[in-house]
Amino acid sequence: MSSLAETISSALRAVGPATGDRLRDIIADFDGLNLSAEERLSAVASTVAAAAATHHKRHKPVYLDAVRTWSLEIAQELKPSPLRLRLAADAERIAEAADILISGIDSLIELMTAMGARTQDRLVTELALVSRLLGQVDASTIHLALRAVDRAVSAETFCPGAVVMVPVREAASLISREADLEQLQPRGCA
Repeated sequence: MSSLAETISSALRAVGPATGDRLRDIIADFDGLNLSAEERLSAVASTVAAAAATHHKRHKPVYLDAVRTWSLEIAQELKPSPLRLRLAADAERIAEAADILISGIDSLIELMTAMGARTQDRLVTELALVSRLLGQVDASTIHLALRAVDRAVSAETFCPGAVVMVPVREAASLISREADLEQLQPRGCA
């Protein structure tokens, strides 16, 4: 992860301390909501989907691949355990958390643009935020979340800001003998 850490550090130095402060404020506001792991994951997925559809419309697959790669690299370093599912996720809390992240990313982009930051540094800063949050879950859950994001942004009816529910409970349930394997969604990675 040293090359990723160096890339992020270099970009944050280039965009200045005000951006780093804003980045920390966004994360603190998000963490202050005290969400369940499932709600956090769906809020981050909703944010990634909104960013892909809004800021990276022409290059969605490339953006989602970058989020996947960076998140997996962070998760490999952190070695998080699989999600523990407690209470059912609350869509309103997820929407509120996603709104904090989406508006936070928008304000970061505006701040960096006003400061004359390079496009590359703006992208690295955005990727650092979402990848740091997504990298706090295990690899299978990262893949599951990004498949949910990809399905959402591929739908013609998708609207940035819509809640993207990650089907972690489905993936955690056992498959019965009668299940139609052609209808099942992938459940992780090998």
